[in-house]
Amino acid sequence: MSTIDPVQARRARATRRVGSPQTLAQLWAVGVVLFLFGALLGFGLIAERNSGRQMALGIRDLDAEPWINDAWYALPAAFVLLLGALPLYFLVYANLIGDPRPLPPVDPFTIALAGTTTGLVAFAGLWTQPQRVGSTLDEHFDTVDAWSSAAWASYWLPVWLPALAAALTVVAFVTCRLLRRRSSRRVDAVRRMLAAGHPTPGTVTEGVDISPGTRTIASWRFTYADARGMQRWVKRTNAFDWSTAPKPGQRVWVLFDPARPGDTSRIFVSRSSPDRAEDYA
Repeated sequence: MSTIDPVQARRARATRRVGSPQTLAQLWAVGVVLFLFGALLGFGLIAERNSGRQMALGIRDLDAEPWINDAWYALPAAFVLLLGALPLYFLVYANLIGDPRPLPPVDPFTIALAGTTTGLVAFAGLWTQPQRVGSTLDEHFDTVDAWSSAAWASYWLPVWLPALAAALTVVAFVTCRLLRRRSSRRVDAVRRMLAAGHPTPGTVTEGVDISPGTRTIASWRFTYADARGMQRWVKRTNAFDWSTAPKPGQRVWVLFDPARPGDTSRIFVSRSSPDRAEDYA
């Protein structure tokens, strides 16, 4: 039994987290952890690929097996840790701004990939180097075999693997910026529609059933009448938790382009306030 409304208490805690220095410090901490886990992933890639590179280059020294080959477990460990830290970064950022939808200025994938690139460069000295470049000496048959193209690819692995990680880091960063710009344009379009007219009331016709305490991605439908009185049904797919999932009969507010009422990319719906542009999706 409690004398405090748990829903109001939860909302009060969420309000206190928005813009607070503690939440900002948590975001920085999770970002640093993501970078370190990314560096661990880079270390794990070297540990996992070094033995294969030795075989490809004909490096045989069973009496002096490098210790890095026994650290292959760092690769799956880094993957597991990153799988836990990536959604945590999104969660903390949502707490900081009070909205789970906008992407952060620097997404966690970029941070993790930057850490991976750094790890591959920082631990590059752990790669086992061949005694001769371009050929392999077969001591049993006393022959010299020239390297194949696959062997050359393995030889240059310490160069092109971090270069690939760096390229993926740039791609992730640019993709995040483009998505943020697209989201900003959508909000601007909603604000223009709100300034030009009033939202149209609609109704949820197909809701989402979610078990208590869970979260899922599901489709739902709503209906509304356009400016000509024509009834339209729109399907959307969004992420919901059990407390915010749409229910049949629930009222929604719809913004659409009267000149192109059938253009679904110009249809925005809010399930809360009709006047806040940030509530439309």
